[in-house]
Amino acid sequence: MAKKLLFFLLVISCGPTGSVVSENFSDEKVVVNEVLETKSLTSEEILTEIFDAYKNFSENPALTIDTIWNYAHEDNREATGPKERFSMMLTSEPYNSIVDLKDYSYEVIFESDENIHYEVKVLAKNNNYFVVTWVFEKTLCEEKPCWRTIGVTQPRFFDSGI
Repeated sequence: MAKKLLFFLLVISCGPTGSVVSENFSDEKVVVNEVLETKSLTSEEILTEIFDAYKNFSENPALTIDTIWNYAHEDNREATGPKERFSMMLTSEPYNSIVDLKDYSYEVIFESDENIHYEVKVLAKNNNYFVVTWVFEKTLCEEKPCWRTIGVTQPRFFDSGI
């Protein structure tokens, strides 16, 4: 149970750290020194960015890990970090089941002014289907409202369909 809670907390954070080459990915976000600065992205845009990164994990594992880490709430970063430990968690059982996923779909299962929960269905690289609940909380980042991951359930197997 403690491991599940730790992973749940791991995926959430809000704060700059690290160092990588600067790249401009869009008008909405900029990666600078491994710090993802966001400007009013919706929770849905962030979820899509995270799962698109999962889809291409093997092409650039560091970028995928940075993407997920940078959208984690600071409390969860503290509980699941440092980032190297977080990285090991993402690539270990059971969370590695969604690495290099083939496809995914999602729907909102709970929404309030401060929280939003998505049920994400994943078609894994081994053609198994998994479901994950991804939870965001609205917080302040650089004095602006932003969405950060506060929880993720372990992938659970289900029969079929995304």
